[in-house]
Amino acid sequence: MISGVGGLGHVAIQYAKAMGLKVVAVDIAEDKLELARETGADLAVNALASGALDQVLAATGGGAHGVLVTAVSTAAFAQALKMVRRKGTVSLVGLPPGEFPTPIFDVVLKRITVRGSIVGTRRDLDEAVAFAADGKVKAEVTKVPLAQINDVFERMKAGKIDGRMVLDFG
Repeated sequence: MISGVGGLGHVAIQYAKAMGLKVVAVDIAEDKLELARETGADLAVNALASGALDQVLAATGGGAHGVLVTAVSTAAFAQALKMVRRKGTVSLVGLPPGEFPTPIFDVVLKRITVRGSIVGTRRDLDEAVAFAADGKVKAEVTKVPLAQINDVFERMKAGKIDGRMVLDFG
């Protein structure tokens, strides 16, 4: 399961599909959920919808084996712990502000592994480059003139950027 379908999440969906995995994407924005579908997610779930948890649990047979949280919301972190199965792993990549309260009782009883991750291994990099070279993964990148930097920041704050934005200094 991928929680947060932004600049990193939409690429993570493609990597997971290239590895032959079933992918459930979770986000709060309909445009991000559409991006998830376009990039290969088997199921796209609005985290704010009633029944979102039940929908993910049903689609995954009781919870995801692994959850990658790229969202920058502590609510997404907390929801991920509810959507992972017993003995599953939650990898935290997004960096929300503040603290992340962890329900220790649930983590211990379900034997959930929670880990932070900021970079992969050399092997991960080799695999990522190979997927891109084979055309299995394509990042959504929009080039924007430097003069529009304030607009880019406003769109970023509003969560209205699909994929990545690159500033053109030329």
